[in-house]
Amino acid sequence: MAKKMKTPDVYIREKSAFPNSVVPVSTSVPAFIGYTQTAVKNGQNVINTPVRITSLSEYQSIFGGAPVSGSRFFLYQSMVMYFTNGGTDCYIVSIGNYNATPAVGDFYSKAAAGDTRASKPRGIDALENEMEPTLLVAPDAVLLGANDCFQVQRLMLAQCARLQNRFAILDIHNGFQPMSNNTSDVILAFRAAMNNPDQLKWGAAYYPWLLVNPDAGLPSNMLPPSGAIAGIYCNMDQNRGVFTAPANIPVQGATGLTVPINDTQQEDLNTPIDGKAVDAIRFFTGKGTVVWGARTLDGNSNDWRYISVRRTIIYLEQSIKNALQAFVFEPNMQSTWTAAISMISSFLHNFWMQGGLQGNYPQDAFNVQAGLGSTMTPVDILEGYMVVQVTVATIRPAEFIVMTFKQKMEEA
Repeated sequence: MAKKMKTPDVYIREKSAFPNSVVPVSTSVPAFIGYTQTAVKNGQNVINTPVRITSLSEYQSIFGGAPVSGSRFFLYQSMVMYFTNGGTDCYIVSIGNYNATPAVGDFYSKAAAGDTRASKPRGIDALENEMEPTLLVAPDAVLLGANDCFQVQRLMLAQCARLQNRFAILDIHNGFQPMSNNTSDVILAFRAAMNNPDQLKWGAAYYPWLLVNPDAGLPSNMLPPSGAIAGIYCNMDQNRGVFTAPANIPVQGATGLTVPINDTQQEDLNTPIDGKAVDAIRFFTGKGTVVWGARTLDGNSNDWRYISVRRTIIYLEQSIKNALQAFVFEPNMQSTWTAAISMISSFLHNFWMQGGLQGNYPQDAFNVQAGLGSTMTPVDILEGYMVVQVTVATIRPAEFIVMTFKQKMEEA
């Protein structure tokens, strides 16, 4: 309310030059979980503590180097491949050193009965309250037995589904073995284990494992691909946009593949009857080792079968959700709704201009609504809720996806 001018004086009324704006969240901040040589930062033990790093040299200064030759730990070389393929900032959660025998309880807090370790969150659970990571990667999960590995991967998907701000990149357990189409088939075993249909859209899996340089210190020079894939995601996000499919991209640092994939096998991986797509990595003469798939595990979903669509909506939802917090102390009335609509529309217009949405004109690409009679009822307003509905036309599929934001406003 404007100050009343009761006496002669010079009165100053300040008015903001710029309205509130949506600050885009980062999409390319993976969190890696696995075993390291050391875990010491500034003299403090950081086991099971998420640590943000920006380079391989910073990783080495805190977490050490590669395991001794023949030792089966994959995180270090996965970090090498991550940075080689364009990765930058990321988080590391060390769950133990190279003297450890990999155990499922290292990867999450609720370990088997009788575990007497401290109740400090471990592995995946240590990342629960970290809001910056947008990708979950656990290359050392494949060191576990098949069922334990699948349990860790299900928990990764569950966290992504619960928080709705991150996406899981999964490796195939024993993904160095060829497809056999029998009871021991590594792809069939993985698909059977990913048994929660509500979580499938929150992750993608890649097959087969990579071959890397002989001096990498790995048994048979084999490496699960998730670290390299995370680097490719980040590189694509930064140079072309999160809306671009992370496919048809060479894998830098790979010398080959553990299993060659042909067109028939590619079709089975991409479009199985149960919809649980696995993205192939293939070798092509003249192109080298190339990521040749861009589908989530929810391959039968019209809305969420493509990685780029799932991650685009995560980006839009989180950016808009964070921006709407600026209105939490504003009156729940028309002027506030108009300001929110204008702010979100400006953000989406810029995203459309970058090529992130379909449509020849902005009105074809998105629509933002907020107000009594459109998105809110008198009961909503009485209870202090502002409801904003955002509709966007993503690149694929050629349909609109609707997002609804219901924010509790601060009451007087």
